[in-house]
Amino acid sequence: MAKIIVMTAVITGLMFLFGSFSPFVNAQVVLKAIGSHGSGPGQLNDPRGVYVDNKGKLYVVDSGNNRIQVFDPNGKLIKTWGSFGTANGQFNHPLGLTLDYNLGYVYVTDTGNDRVEKFASNGTFITSWGSSGRGDGQFNTPIGIDEDESKQNVYVADIGNNRIERFASNGLFVSAWGSYGSGDGQFYNPGRIAVDPSGNVFVGDFGNNRVEKFDANGNFIMAWGSFGGGDGQFYNPTGLAVQFPQGNVYVYGAGNHRIQEFSNDGKFINKWILPLGISAPSVRGNDIAVDSAGNIFLTNANSSNINEISTAPK
Repeated sequence: MAKIIVMTAVITGLMFLFGSFSPFVNAQVVLKAIGSHGSGPGQLNDPRGVYVDNKGKLYVVDSGNNRIQVFDPNGKLIKTWGSFGTANGQFNHPLGLTLDYNLGYVYVTDTGNDRVEKFASNGTFITSWGSSGRGDGQFNTPIGIDEDESKQNVYVADIGNNRIERFASNGLFVSAWGSYGSGDGQFYNPGRIAVDPSGNVFVGDFGNNRVEKFDANGNFIMAWGSFGGGDGQFYNPTGLAVQFPQGNVYVYGAGNHRIQEFSNDGKFINKWILPLGISAPSVRGNDIAVDSAGNIFLTNANSSNINEISTAPK
């Protein structure tokens, strides 16, 4: 009888974390892993942010090694830049990055230095902006970052100040919105951010286990999600990406070991259960990128590599 009670408790817990057991029938496999633990070329130490460009190249924030590494679609290292420090082109625990496809710029949240750094696609330093604080253009642990291709706006999730800041591509402060709380347009540790083809801004509101959608000026549009294991619910959403040109929204929940896909207006579409062992449940945790074909790339901080996840049913 005691064994039955224990087993029932285990099953109940797993159903809460992952939803019903049926998704395990379609649990996804890792097609390939890029990188291994270390500090050599092509090796990774605590990878966090990831971005895939329109040619399939992967840009990875190699946070523990304080550098950016770029891989071709087959996982071969193309280039790397950065080192520990506060000088131009150096980093202190960077956590996020984004690309300007048209102009080839790379923007990195240099989290430990409370700034954003801008580079050419070959890693040449261009400019930086930001400092520690609560004022306009200042940061308290910036993590998520994305860019609006058409208007050249750069959006940064200023997690410690529970707000989103908007900049011109040269770092000029434009506007900010958000405050601590659970109401519409408020945040509790906003970790990741993604901009869709229409310029709408999606924010992974980590502490509130939801996604919020805003227009380019920060006007609240809608939100979805709550804590749990059901479809459309989240447990520690640390990764967020918008697919181009479709505009679908992908969210990685570290506590649920799964990725969920939503329409642009928050309707649940699909989910993929991931192998156990892929987890970094802190707000600074794993991130995802999605290419136009629907291939998903996940930074695996535990194994220090990038996992390409199959989205096709097993």
